[in-house]
Amino acid sequence: MSTDRTSPDKDAPRSLMGKIGRGVVKVLTLFVILEPIWMLLPFAGFLYGSVLQIQTLNRNPQTSWLTHFVFPVLTLGWLGPVLVVGGLLVFLIGAGQIYWAKIRRSGIVTGGLYRLVRHPQYIALTMFGLGLLLAWGRAIMFIAFFMMMFLYYYLTKSEERTCIRLFGDDYREYRKRTSFIFPGDRFLRSMRDKLPGVKLPAPARITGAFVLTMVLCFALMWVIQTIKIAYRTVPYLTEVVDLGPVRDASLNVEMTSGRGGGIPFVQAGRIAVVRGPYRNASASGLAEHVLQRARQSARLDEFLDFLDTPGADVAIVFCGPYDPPRGVDDPGPGMYAGGAPGGRGPGPDPHGADRVRLILMRCTLAPQATIADALDDKSKRTIVGGCVARVDLARPEDQDIVVGQANIAGPGFPGEDRWDYFFKQFSRLPRAAERPPALALPGRYGKGRLVLVKAPILRTRIDPGFAAEIRDRLVASATFRSRLRKAGLGGPVVAVAFPRPGPNWYREHHGTPQLSLFVMMVRLESGANTDDLFHPSRRELLSAFIISMDFAIDPPADSVGEATMIGLWRDLEERWRFFLSGLGAESMQHSHP
Repeated sequence: MSTDRTSPDKDAPRSLMGKIGRGVVKVLTLFVILEPIWMLLPFAGFLYGSVLQIQTLNRNPQTSWLTHFVFPVLTLGWLGPVLVVGGLLVFLIGAGQIYWAKIRRSGIVTGGLYRLVRHPQYIALTMFGLGLLLAWGRAIMFIAFFMMMFLYYYLTKSEERTCIRLFGDDYREYRKRTSFIFPGDRFLRSMRDKLPGVKLPAPARITGAFVLTMVLCFALMWVIQTIKIAYRTVPYLTEVVDLGPVRDASLNVEMTSGRGGGIPFVQAGRIAVVRGPYRNASASGLAEHVLQRARQSARLDEFLDFLDTPGADVAIVFCGPYDPPRGVDDPGPGMYAGGAPGGRGPGPDPHGADRVRLILMRCTLAPQATIADALDDKSKRTIVGGCVARVDLARPEDQDIVVGQANIAGPGFPGEDRWDYFFKQFSRLPRAAERPPALALPGRYGKGRLVLVKAPILRTRIDPGFAAEIRDRLVASATFRSRLRKAGLGGPVVAVAFPRPGPNWYREHHGTPQLSLFVMMVRLESGANTDDLFHPSRRELLSAFIISMDFAIDPPADSVGEATMIGLWRDLEERWRFFLSGLGAESMQHSHP
């Protein structure tokens, strides 16, 4: 048996690099295989949240796309699962041949699959990985797949050097009559031999090849994404929701939406309510609701009565958590998202979505200054008094929204400290768009439109009855209808719901599952229709809330839980893109009332 003439000293680094390469490729292969599998496990939330900390990808716009899908889920139907099964069978057959030869000590394996190609197991793993991509094509898996293919190539080269060293001319003859990885690729050798050779050191060649592989990877991602978005259709169901009686027009307040220093607010005359930083206050409809009811409150009137007489003073209202924060740097419960176990999304507000603490500041503005100017530059205003009050916006119209008494303070009110505290909280939040959010007026409409998107849960697309039951339960839920009314549903404002797996989904999704629905309040541009929801230029995302639904609760009992509010400071566009990223060119399935 002939041996390779490479010296032992040169073999040692090659052997070390081979071990490192094999270790890396095993990790990448396991990742590509396990990524869709652990999504089917009951503790997927723990893996993604507490262990992998995948929420850190979503917080950064530069990395959030890694959680999106490149290929739509189940691209080309069931071809992906077929490739997975086929790849597994080919791998097992190839591995069986190798280990049977080792047991028998029969030398080179040249029969069966190895008669066609020299590395059938790598073909099998490629089929397996490609099948997973077609079934569950997340961006991070797509990148890992290309890295895996790159390492497979160099591992095959390393293994062939080892085989030549062990089997000598027998293996060289075997190489001449068989293909490398794909059947028939040996006919390409003559073309390769005619190409001019590039003599570079091995590190330079490998680095250059890796860069070219990644360029090809990202170029294909861009092409696939472009084609997918161009031809994507969104399956959804729609229904008209009864919101109850229209609010008495005499109680309506004329409002405008503005922004000062990057901070959005809602204004009615000389009083303005800031949207945030407390996330409930930045949700659609809450600031508007405060404005609608603040002047009806007898307990607030003692402080706000200066608005009834001509003057330059204004009232600027900030909203904080119902219970005051425990320390200067502690924003208290519900200030912004991220308080749930494992940091996955917002934790629920212990006092509910309708209770807030109002910090009202009476300010004297500089000549010609506006409320927007005061928020942009505090030298344009002087705080001359303040008031703190706990309010419950869920109280009926004939009751005062203030719980207990409003605490009114005079010139000694620490307004500057409070002002700086809230602005510090704003500075920690992502920068919002420059355009002021559109108004959403609670109680202005008696009916509104709900759109249930059949994504991202696959069952909502392949089981029409399941999707219809979700829609019907939502429409029948008094809890859900009340939340939509408070969020300003109606007219140009539409509610778009995305069903997501709930706590017991992976155990009970074919029985009595629990769902989590991410509901976005969306304002359509003038003249736009429901299909225009999926064209960003024709709609504006206002805010969102998360609700739970338990199918174990039988109608007519209400199966919808309380809402957890999501404000302007969460990247709603990113969430919207993620929910739709698993869709491709499917048939439009609309159900209109």
